[in-house]
Amino acid sequence: MLSEQGKLPRLPIPTLSQTIERYLESILPLVGNDKDALAATTRKAHEFLKVGERLQQRLKSYDATQENSWLEKWWLELAYLSWREGLCINSNYWLAVADDPRAYELAAASIQLLPSDEGFNMGRVWDSGEYGEFQVRRAVRFIQRTLDFKELVDTDRLPVDRTRAGPLCMSQYKCIFGMTRIPRMGCDELRQDEATTQSHTILVIVQDQIYAVEVYDSAGRRKPNGDLETELHAVIADVVMRAGQGELDAPVTVLTAGHRDRWASAYAKLEQQPRNRTTLNKIQESLFAVSLDTTFSDPLGSINAHQENTKSHGTQIGHNRWYDKCANYVVDRNGAVGYIGEHSPCDALIPAIMIEYVSKAVAQEPIERGVLVPQTPGYKTQVRRLRFTVDDEVQDMIREAKAEVERTSRASCSRQIRFETYGSDWIKKTAGIGPDALAQVALQLTYYRVHGALAPVYETASTRQFLHGRTETVRSLTPQVAQCVYTMCDATTTPRDRYTALVRAATKHQEMLRTASAGQGVDRHIFGLRMAYNRLDPLPSESAMTDHEKRAIEEFFEDPILARSTTFQLSTSGLFPSRYLTHTGFGCVAPERAYGINYIIESNRIKFGVEGKTADVGNGTDVELFETTLRQTLIELKLVCEQAGTRSTAKQSRL
Repeated sequence: MLSEQGKLPRLPIPTLSQTIERYLESILPLVGNDKDALAATTRKAHEFLKVGERLQQRLKSYDATQENSWLEKWWLELAYLSWREGLCINSNYWLAVADDPRAYELAAASIQLLPSDEGFNMGRVWDSGEYGEFQVRRAVRFIQRTLDFKELVDTDRLPVDRTRAGPLCMSQYKCIFGMTRIPRMGCDELRQDEATTQSHTILVIVQDQIYAVEVYDSAGRRKPNGDLETELHAVIADVVMRAGQGELDAPVTVLTAGHRDRWASAYAKLEQQPRNRTTLNKIQESLFAVSLDTTFSDPLGSINAHQENTKSHGTQIGHNRWYDKCANYVVDRNGAVGYIGEHSPCDALIPAIMIEYVSKAVAQEPIERGVLVPQTPGYKTQVRRLRFTVDDEVQDMIREAKAEVERTSRASCSRQIRFETYGSDWIKKTAGIGPDALAQVALQLTYYRVHGALAPVYETASTRQFLHGRTETVRSLTPQVAQCVYTMCDATTTPRDRYTALVRAATKHQEMLRTASAGQGVDRHIFGLRMAYNRLDPLPSESAMTDHEKRAIEEFFEDPILARSTTFQLSTSGLFPSRYLTHTGFGCVAPERAYGINYIIESNRIKFGVEGKTADVGNGTDVELFETTLRQTLIELKLVCEQAGTRSTAKQSRL
């Protein structure tokens, strides 16, 4: 797995002139016809170019002192660990896995939604108040196959990921297991060490009660399915008994969902008690978490209800999860499986690859009612409940966190948009352009039609071709994409005009994607230059910075156009074609008229996971209208390509 790490180049530092040139090109669609604003921003950028070389040299010097790259530590701190808002929806991503069609003894709502009901398409989360045999058995299958994947990682037997450009960095796979975010005032920490990665336990969370379950025996051998099923049933029985006797501990889990400084304050109080310190340590020394819920989707199989339950728990918001764990499976009453991931140690792509592997393996293992599974003769359960001692102050913090997370959830609207008319096959063969480019044009055109304005776009580009590379921003709103939007919305243009504009936009987009993946984007470099100014000492060879130089640097960093261009109202990311991932989602990053969109382009369909705020909170954000408009836009793009003759004119349209 790590055999080619030594061959990977370090993340490059682009030239200052290149970054400024590309930045100025990227803002043209946002500035539009405001010549004064463009002139002011251009002047500031050119002045920065004259004086910014000292920051460039500081950055290069700093890079030489870093083990892996100039970006790694700063990005982890500033993009993730110092982020103070709650992890639920705001930061953690969520994934939903395809249901098992062989599921049995399923719970159903007492009053089921019918196709004629208004809320049928969105579905709802229903609480059964009980647990199911199939739920436990499927949870165990996911636990076992996840441990298979961990063992591939531990023994370096996982094949190296590759693209046409060569091998990719595999370091993030080492960050999934035994990784926990720890709250600290101002800036959190990550814990992963030998004690956590070589642990024999996982967390099982039931009604906010936390249990450490041994998945290996004392000799280090994996426990068989029957032993683990017995353990999970024993945990459930213990929780049900204690609930009946009024002996449940306070839901400390909710604190992990809310504001980080509140959780840091509560954590500091909790760890003063020896029992709490032991519990927190055991949580951190678990490989991953599994949440068993009593909730389920109504109607059965509703992807929208399933993803809603996964991201924040559909009926008790923010409960029954440990949002600080890098890996937290969620298994509902009917065996529907989801996953929430703490984002800081690794990008969502890496756990998604794992979950695709695990889900495929589980799908090949029939779970049959009444069929016994292997179990150690005379096996005795070892229920280990992890307890918290909570005082009144922490109880108040739990109540505050609960209220906060409920507000966050009420303000969030997320849904699955499954477009079945075409996918990558048609886009490549008939439209003659890249599938990702078409998706990006469709999203921008949709946004323009919904909101009457163009949106700054963040599209994730992977920089894993470099050592410890993570991501770079593709500024997908190019002048060519903007012109395509305007052409599509101009009633006087012909299908050939529109197709020509589409191909030019797609060609530029592919160039931007390649550039960003090669570490030559704009945003990470500007981030590094800002850090060089704010944090790095002058080099010994530097002359003293004049007031003019300082003013030029600060005017560039404080330019409102720069701020606007990084207020990403479309935050987007594409994943690989997946049979088993039915929904992938994350929260939008801008406060108003913004959408967080993950998409999967398969051969014959496109799946979009969209999150936005409710209209009152998001100042006009409208996820429902966005869905309707996106579907119409995708159909319109198909008609344009067909009416224009597509492949026969694609080559000349790129000119």
